[in-house]
Amino acid sequence: MASESDNRIPRRNFIKQAGQVTAAGFLQGGLSGASGSVALILDPGDPVASSPQAKWAAGQLRQAVTAKGASLELVNSPESAASGTLKIVAAGTASSLARGFLQPGAAAPVREAFLLMPGKISGKPALLVSASDPAGYVYGLLELTDRVRFGGDPLAALVLVQPLREQPANQVRSIARAFVSDVEDKPWYYDKTFWRDYLTNLATQRFNRFSLTFGLGYDFPRGVTGDYLHFPYPYLLDVPGYHVKAVPLDDAERDLNFEMLRFISDETALRGLHFQLALWTHAYEWTDSPRSHHHIQGLTPETHAPYCRDALSLLLKNCPAIRGLTMRVHGESGVPEGSYDFWRTVFEGIVRAGRPIEID
Repeated sequence: MASESDNRIPRRNFIKQAGQVTAAGFLQGGLSGASGSVALILDPGDPVASSPQAKWAAGQLRQAVTAKGASLELVNSPESAASGTLKIVAAGTASSLARGFLQPGAAAPVREAFLLMPGKISGKPALLVSASDPAGYVYGLLELTDRVRFGGDPLAALVLVQPLREQPANQVRSIARAFVSDVEDKPWYYDKTFWRDYLTNLATQRFNRFSLTFGLGYDFPRGVTGDYLHFPYPYLLDVPGYHVKAVPLDDAERDLNFEMLRFISDETALRGLHFQLALWTHAYEWTDSPRSHHHIQGLTPETHAPYCRDALSLLLKNCPAIRGLTMRVHGESGVPEGSYDFWRTVFEGIVRAGRPIEID
């Protein structure tokens, strides 16, 4: 962030001022301002440019434009757009839709990067958004969304004088939230409106990974009181072949917990972010914990590892948006050091998910 004595201009102030500067020339081009319209073309022949993530980001741009009094229409080609509208094309550098914006043979943006290239279609101002993956299109379209929200005239805010290229400076840009208290954390865990806004903000600020953390409230399972989701599986799943419960949790609340996990992971993926699930504790008994809120019923030392294996496999199969797991496997997990057979069995559950899973 720039300080008051800094000569640099804060990003949002720059966006607003740049929109004001370009507005006069833009409106002279024959397009009206707040009463005007935008046509957005997501290249229908490109599964990346027309991916669910790009379509979601296009919806964010449409909301921002509409909120400022203009309109945005999704069309399949520039020819389908009404004359006089500002045209925004989302397409790869090799697409025929990118002709007129780029020199032949222009390099595609690198992973998670995007290019905004001004140009013209039929003599009218137009803009190309180009990327090589869904995350790049999300970032590019959300950049335009930010310009509209913090600019003046919505159409003027979408006109660039010069190309804009952005690419990540580091490969992983992650943030985590830890569920450690049913009293403090249930309200946000169950709040779908919160999650939509929170995850949208992460994508807007160019995060590319979100980690939801269970079981981090205690380093060792001793003196446990708030145990909710500490050993996560029975708080989420009824695993066939076992009769494991977190007593006194009822089945309806358990099912709601899982429904929310699937919702959160799906919404994360929709924004082009990697969803990481962190499972920090695999103990099912709490030592010296007479005041724990729940206790795990139905497990024995012999069924512990097979149950965890089958629960983890079921979890991954039913939450396909989970792309990575963080696993604490030393003694603080509640499983004694040197329990190699236990962890070999548990990790079989990851293999049985049937897709690559990043393991941390």
